Amino acid sequence: MRKHMTGQIHSLPARSLLAPRSVAFVGVSAKGGAGNKMLNSALRSGFEGKIWPVNANAAEIAGVSCVPSLSALPAVPDCIVISVPAEGVLALVEEAAAIGVRAALVVSEGFADAGTPEGRERQERLAAIAKVSGMAVAGPNCMGIATLAHRFAATMADIPAKLDAGGISLVSQSGGLLNAVAELSANRGIGMNYLISIGNQAVLDLADYIDFLADDPKTSVIACIMEGAKDGRRFRAAVERASRIKPLVILKLGQSTAGQAATFAHTGTLAGRHEAYEALFRANGVAAVSSLDELVETAALLATAPLPAGNRVCLLTVSGGATSLIGDLGERAGVSFGRIDEETSRRVGEALGVSRDFGNPLDTVGMPRLRQEGAIEGVVGALLDSAEIDVIGLVLGMRLEGAENHDKLVARMAEIARTASKPLLVLSFISNSLTAHWRGYAMEHGLPLVEDVELGLRAIRHLTDYGAFRQNMSARREPPQARRASGDVSDGVVFSEAESKRILGRAGLPVTREYLAKTPKEAKALTERIGGRVALKIQSRDIPHKSDVGGVYLGATVDDAETMSQKILTNAKTACPEAAIDGILVQEMVGEGAEFIIGMTYDEQFGPLVVVGGGGVMVEVFKDASVGLAPLTRQQATEMVARLKISVRLDGFRGAPPLDREALIDCLVAFSNFVASTDGQLAAIDLNPVFVRTRGRGVKIADALIITTSLWEEDNEQTETHYAFN
Repeated sequence: MRKHMTGQIHSLPARSLLAPRSVAFVGVSAKGGAGNKMLNSALRSGFEGKIWPVNANAAEIAGVSCVPSLSALPAVPDCIVISVPAEGVLALVEEAAAIGVRAALVVSEGFADAGTPEGRERQERLAAIAKVSGMAVAGPNCMGIATLAHRFAATMADIPAKLDAGGISLVSQSGGLLNAVAELSANRGIGMNYLISIGNQAVLDLADYIDFLADDPKTSVIACIMEGAKDGRRFRAAVERASRIKPLVILKLGQSTAGQAATFAHTGTLAGRHEAYEALFRANGVAAVSSLDELVETAALLATAPLPAGNRVCLLTVSGGATSLIGDLGERAGVSFGRIDEETSRRVGEALGVSRDFGNPLDTVGMPRLRQEGAIEGVVGALLDSAEIDVIGLVLGMRLEGAENHDKLVARMAEIARTASKPLLVLSFISNSLTAHWRGYAMEHGLPLVEDVELGLRAIRHLTDYGAFRQNMSARREPPQARRASGDVSDGVVFSEAESKRILGRAGLPVTREYLAKTPKEAKALTERIGGRVALKIQSRDIPHKSDVGGVYLGATVDDAETMSQKILTNAKTACPEAAIDGILVQEMVGEGAEFIIGMTYDEQFGPLVVVGGGGVMVEVFKDASVGLAPLTRQQATEMVARLKISVRLDGFRGAPPLDREALIDCLVAFSNFVASTDGQLAAIDLNPVFVRTRGRGVKIADALIITTSLWEEDNEQTETHYAFN
C-alpha cells in the first residue's frame, strides 16, 4: 500500500508519459479498432517524435511501418500505448519494463472496472509490476492522453480539430465527459493544454496528475472531473499544494445515492463523503462546480482574468430590468456587490450625462448613453478609482453573429483592460452566444468573456473566492501528516460523559465543573460542594443517550439531590437492566447562553471532519451546521461559525446581549487541534450542548460523548472512577 504522501509522479518518469519523444502502439491492426484510433490521434496531433506500430502481421498501418514485437524496436520508446485484451496486458508491461520502457498508457478494460475478483487481481498485479520497475502507468480502462502544448495525443477521445492550445488542463475520470468539455471549449475558442483520461488509477491517480500539472508551466488552470479519490490523504495534500500555485476547478460526481452507486460501478472507486470534499474545496479556494458548462466558464474566466484584491463586484447593464435580475441571481450565487459611494456616483453620472444616484448593479441608462464618446471610459474609470469595487463587468445581450454596438463597446473595454488595475470582464446574458463571432476573442484580446448570466455570476464568485484564498494563504497551515491509519470502529468503545470530559479537559477544552458520585448519598455531598443548583446524570458506557431512559435531572439542590439521584438510578436500571453503571455525575448548571454543538466524525478518505452548528435537542431537526477538515486555522473556524444561521444570536438578537463569539471560535480551533492529534483513534465526538455565554464569559461544554476506534491506546485511559474538573 502506498504511503500517505504527494509527489509520487515526480519520482516516476512523468515526462515519458505526458510529453514523450517516442511512442510504440501495441494493439493496432489492419482491421481497425481502439489501437488504430489511438495511433491516428497521434498522427493528427502533429507529433514530431518517433511512432512505431507494433504488429507482426502487417507491414504498415496508417502509412507507418510496423515492427513485429517490442524486442524488435529500433530504439527503446519513452512510452508504450497498450490496447489489447486485458489478458495480454501484464505480459506486455513486463516485456516493456524489461527493455527499459519508462511509461505505459493502458487503454484496455477488464481490470477493477469489471467488478470481478479476476479483474481486481489483474489490476493489483499491474500495480505491482509498475512498482518494481518504476514505470509510470496511466489507466487501465482509460481513453488516453492529449496535450496541445506538446503536440502529442494518444487518445480515443474525439478531440475537435478547432480546439486551440491554451492554459487549461483537464483531468477526468470520465472519458465521455472529457469529450464534452473538449467540444464546449472548442466551440467557445477556449484554449486547452492537457486532456487526461485517468481510468482506474491502478498506479498514477488523480493526486499525481494534479501534482504534475501544478508545476507545469504551460498549465494556468487545473480542471478536474472526479468521482472519488483512491487515497484521500494524498488527494488532499495534492489539492492543498496545487491551490497555492494556480486555481483548481473541480466537478465532483457521485453526490447523490444513485450517483455514488454509478460511480462505484464505473471504475471501482467508492465516492467519498460529500461534506468532506466540500470542506476540502472551500478551505483551499477550489471552484466546486455543478455542471460541465459551469466548469468551462469558470476555468475560462480564471485562465484570463487577473486575481482581484477583494470580492466586491460591480456589474454594468444597459437595462433597468436587467439590474434586478442580475441582483437576484448574484445574491443566489453569493456575489458581493460593492457600494457605489457618492463621489463615484457623481463621476458615473457625469460620464453618462445624467444626474442621479447609481446603485449596483449599475444601470447606465440605456445603450445610447454608454456608446457616447468617452462614456464607458469615464464610467469604468470611476469604478477603477473607487476603493469600494474590486471587479468590474459589463453585461450585454451578446449576439451570435456580433453587432456593431456590442463590437465597439467590447473593444473599448478590451482597451481599458490592458492597463486596468482591477479585473475587467464582459458577461453575455445569453447562452451559446460566444461560439461564432466572439469565438476566441478573450484569448486574442486578453479580455475575459463569459456567457449565460447565471453561470457567469457563479464564475465571478469563484474568481473572487480564489483571490481571497491566495491573499490569505499565509494564515493557512500545511496539512497534518497522518499519525496512523484509521482504526476499526466496530472494535471501539463508547465512553461515558464523565470519561469523555476528562479526556477533553486534559486537552484544554472548557468543560463544566463536575464530580462522579458512586451513591445517591455521595451525590448530595457533591451537590453541596459545588454549591447552587446542579445537573444529575446517570453514567454508563452502555447508556449513551441518558435522557431517553430518564437518566437526567436538571436543577437539583442539596435538599433533593439524594432523592433524585436514586430516581434516575432506578430509571436507568429499569430501562437497561444489563447496563454497567459507573455512578451519577454531579455537574454545575451553566444556566445561560445559546446552545451550540461541536463534533467530529472520522472520514476514511480524509480523516477527522469537524462540525459546528446549532445545538440542543433539535440539532437533527434544523441541521444548521458547518463542516471543516482538522486542524482548522482561526480564520477557517471564524468562517464556519459565520455560515451558521444561529450565528445571528452571537451578536445580540432582539435585544439580547451579544454572546462570546471569540470564545466559541477559540474552542472550535482547540477542538480541531485535539482531534487532529488523535487522528485514527476516535470515530466520533459530540459536544452538545456547548453553551456560548455573554461576551467575556466564555463557553462551557455541558455534555460530551466520545466513540473510539480499535486504535485507541489504553494508556490514554485512566482507571480511577472519581475525578473533578476545576
